[in-house]
Amino acid sequence: MRRRLKSTALVMISQMLLIALAFAYLLQMIIIARDGAAYFIEKNRLILYGEITGVALILIFAVYVLVTEIRRLSERRGVDRDEDKRQ
Repeated sequence: MRRRLKSTALVMISQMLLIALAFAYLLQMIIIARDGAAYFIEKNRLILYGEITGVALILIFAVYVLVTEIRRLSERRGVDRDEDKRQ
């Protein structure tokens, strides 16, 4: 039960991050459509490195969720193969 809850939480968080990414991309496309280009300048280095770190953490989390899902998928296939051999 605990494994299922952890899996569900990871999938929910990854889906929320995907929605946030889609929203950010939509806003960027609207800015480009309105102004013809999108230029972002961050003068505060602390904020800039914070944003870079945040993006890196999200990327690491996404790779972790992807690897976890691939492993779970291969485990399910292994169980299915074992059941097919028994029959």
